[in-house]
Amino acid sequence: MPLQETTIRLAATDAVDLHLHTFASDGVWTPAELIDKLDSLDIRVASLCDHDTQVNVVETIERGQRRGIHVIPGVEVTVRHADRQWHMLVYGIRPDDERPEAAAFLGLMADQERNLRAIADDARRRIEASGRPLPSLAGIVGNGKMWAYPEVLTALIRDGHVPSLKEAAELVTELGGRFNSDLPIEEVVGAAHEAGGICVMAHPGRPDLGPAMTAQTLVELLKDAPIDGLECHYRTYTDKDTARFRALAGEHDLVMGTGSDSHGPKYPVDPRGYRAIWAKALLGRLRIEVEDQLDGPIWAPGMDPLAPKPKRKGAKRKDRQRRTWWKRR
Repeated sequence: MPLQETTIRLAATDAVDLHLHTFASDGVWTPAELIDKLDSLDIRVASLCDHDTQVNVVETIERGQRRGIHVIPGVEVTVRHADRQWHMLVYGIRPDDERPEAAAFLGLMADQERNLRAIADDARRRIEASGRPLPSLAGIVGNGKMWAYPEVLTALIRDGHVPSLKEAAELVTELGGRFNSDLPIEEVVGAAHEAGGICVMAHPGRPDLGPAMTAQTLVELLKDAPIDGLECHYRTYTDKDTARFRALAGEHDLVMGTGSDSHGPKYPVDPRGYRAIWAKALLGRLRIEVEDQLDGPIWAPGMDPLAPKPKRKGAKRKDRQRRTWWKRR
């Protein structure tokens, strides 16, 4: 199924959030809860971009339609370039797209799903072989699909082996397990473009996933993979970061993305209402027209403040959310 045929129109200052997660990957939002939250914040255009899966995309789109919220189909694909892992947002491809042009990309996503299920099973075996049984895992997974993150990690906590998600992930890593299956970025970009998708590098300024993207890094990446854009507005960016990535995008004629990367209530932040005009070119390619009429500059320092860091007590809340997300499936 291709993108909507009619064009959606937004004012320059209308709120959008183009990077959100649900429990399908590592978030805690259900589709219903996410739409409720977006509605309460008057965010009328959003994109669901779970890690390496689109299992909740169709439901979220349909729930959004009933509430007057346009949900752009998306996915955050784990990719590799120059021996470094990156996250890449792919917009505009539905998981139920039956067009021949979408077959290659959806095939990659199916392969990735199988890879991640195998990784989850490997993590389970390593944990149980270390003398840590996981009796709660069957109840958490039910008839659904098991992922290394979050189901196996949630079971580790529920069965009393570790106190938090952080320690659970560290234990699996110490036992030789892993959580991601990186796809070659060239292959993903090629398949996504064939399907009419738009490829935007997620949070290129986040240093916790590896060195932040530099001008030279981007040049080298573009030689191998013709990505379409950069996420220029992001919850952890300072004004200096935002200005730098906006300049990089402009220099290379790339679209600009905006996203909170919200995974749940205050986890680590709620969805944020970014100005639609900041992502005008990206939205335009998704048949969402943004008006140019605006008093003052499109963007200036202070207009997109750094999101406040969660309070330390929120860590316990986050673990409670992780332990109970499966009850809401």
